[in-house]
Amino acid sequence: MECARYFGSLEIDSILFELFGKMQKIKTLVLICFGHMVGHWYIGVLMLVLPILKADLQLTFTQIGLIISLRSLAGAFGNATSGLIVDLVGKRNLILTISAAGMGIFWFAAGFAQHYLFLLVVIPLATTFSNLWHAPAMSALSETYPDRKGFALGMHGAAANLGQALSPLMVGLVITWLGWRTALKLNLLPGLLMAALLIVFLPRLGAFEFKRKTKTAFLKLLTEKIIKNPALLLISIVSAFRTMGQRGIETFLALFLADKVGLDPVWIGIYLSILTFSSTFPEPLIGWLSDHIGRRAILMISLAMSGLAVVAITLVPPGLPMMISVGLLGFFHYSLRPIIFAYALDVTPPEIGATTVSYVFAWNQTFSAVSPLVGGFLADAFGIRYAMYFIAALTLTAALLSCLIKGVSHPVDLKACEE
Repeated sequence: MECARYFGSLEIDSILFELFGKMQKIKTLVLICFGHMVGHWYIGVLMLVLPILKADLQLTFTQIGLIISLRSLAGAFGNATSGLIVDLVGKRNLILTISAAGMGIFWFAAGFAQHYLFLLVVIPLATTFSNLWHAPAMSALSETYPDRKGFALGMHGAAANLGQALSPLMVGLVITWLGWRTALKLNLLPGLLMAALLIVFLPRLGAFEFKRKTKTAFLKLLTEKIIKNPALLLISIVSAFRTMGQRGIETFLALFLADKVGLDPVWIGIYLSILTFSSTFPEPLIGWLSDHIGRRAILMISLAMSGLAVVAITLVPPGLPMMISVGLLGFFHYSLRPIIFAYALDVTPPEIGATTVSYVFAWNQTFSAVSPLVGGFLADAFGIRYAMYFIAALTLTAALLSCLIKGVSHPVDLKACEE
């Protein structure tokens, strides 16, 4: 009888332990997704205020492009540093908290801008803190849901799209009532609130034991499984072209709507919300599909469709036809992040997952610094419509390159790397 009670208590303890583990996983997913939503809230704000900054500070398209190019380079720095720190010493919780607070502080500072040079400093700094987020967050989700990476990263991306969809609507109204400077200053609140939630509620995100024991294994994995990994190189190139197109969309779509279509901030906010909201719910579904039927076909078709959607935006009249075109662009272009990063994490070992994320983002941010400058030059020289055509060409190039992507490499033997 005593043995039965003993083994019964063990079974109850096992069930409770398993339930606690599932709750911790869910809490991690929810908080990380919510934090990503806050980060992309600020991207939506930036897209909305670009036409206002251009008019208020009397900037050219090329000057606007330079702001976004410096923002991309700052993002590359933020991603690279956070990935190395995570894989070498851990501290995921601390990095995520600093990222959230830093975003709020520097977007608050942007509300005081009186000169172009100030924007050239404060917006890239805000982006540096924003891009500290991806490596610890995405690697943690990959490790928490190893068999459902596409779905977990899809939820992470969907939350980002939701934040980026809501902010143009809400901030557009605030700008109409209170002006753009007050609207930016009020954006201190989302970042600080998110940082407080992470401090109080986020479970401790661990690190692999080998990272604390030896740096030799890490450096060997870095060399053999990232730097010399042809599959990762190819997906990084595809991702870079896609991100160059996306950075162009974030820079010039609102400017096109203001300059060519003549829309006010509220209507521009509506179009920008359609852009990102249209991919909020499909993104987890597309991530789930990529886990089950493969990633290449979805990636190739979606990139081709998004390139065609950019061209359609320049050809159709405003109203419902343009809303549909913008929605299709968001559906096909913005929903691809989980596929790209799930593939990258498929072909590298989980022990360097954060560095893998940083590596892909470094490609993205470095090369995407080119497209706003080139697009700005084309817009000043020939008209903003040609900047849109340039964006379409970049996205279609990514679609062609994605045809070369092959299957997943074999798992890594960590012990061999430690010898």
